[in-house]
Amino acid sequence: MKARSSKKINKKNNIILGVNIDHAATLRQIRGATTVYPDLLELTDIVKKGGGKQITIHLREDRRHIQDSDVILLCKKSKLKINLEMAISDEMLKIALKNNPAWVCFVPEKREELTTEGGLNIIQTFEKIKQMTEILKKNKIKVSYFIEPNMAQVSAAKLAGADAVEFHTGHWVTAKAPKKEMIWSKLYECATKTHELGMRVHAGHGLDFHHAKLIKNLPYLKEVNIGHSLICYSLEYGLKKSIQKMIEKLK
Repeated sequence: MKARSSKKINKKNNIILGVNIDHAATLRQIRGATTVYPDLLELTDIVKKGGGKQITIHLREDRRHIQDSDVILLCKKSKLKINLEMAISDEMLKIALKNNPAWVCFVPEKREELTTEGGLNIIQTFEKIKQMTEILKKNKIKVSYFIEPNMAQVSAAKLAGADAVEFHTGHWVTAKAPKKEMIWSKLYECATKTHELGMRVHAGHGLDFHHAKLIKNLPYLKEVNIGHSLICYSLEYGLKKSIQKMIEKLK
């Protein structure tokens, strides 16, 4: 996985770890939100103490984990910047503008899915996402798009005005050789193109300790967003130590 010169490219680059706390909210919602725990705001303090630099939350249209009240609370009181993942909808745009997160990451969404299954088709939704991106950026909210490693999608993201693209790494994580190497090659080429076009390179989905050690070799990588594995690791190590261990893997 140490493709070409990517290790040299990233040698002096500190990769930001954004911690997705959706599945902490899932534990609360599984009992119909009848418990006051886990306290998401307290978790943001633990993330900060562990070295995380950002909190990522996905306000799904079906509200299966993060709730509107969580967005309001975290955007107002979190000591770390908020990266709000959301669908391309007028409802979500209004919520983002009202709460003013540091970043909005547009993601695809299907109600029947267990988790985000792939990247956005920027070309298919170009006019809508471009319009919403312009509105967000006018309000000083940075915008990223969650996409597959596809050159046409990278180019479309640039034309639509994205500040960054976050590459969906889920298929790469679960793939076996030789498909894994093929997907890595696409990630490498698209990350390089993203940088050349002046956008930031982000990555996320399915990353665990093992794949964090590999993804750090992606050229020009600035940020990863990791949630499910960290919440699972925290059952064994605690959240703070899990974050510290993940950061070590990314060095």
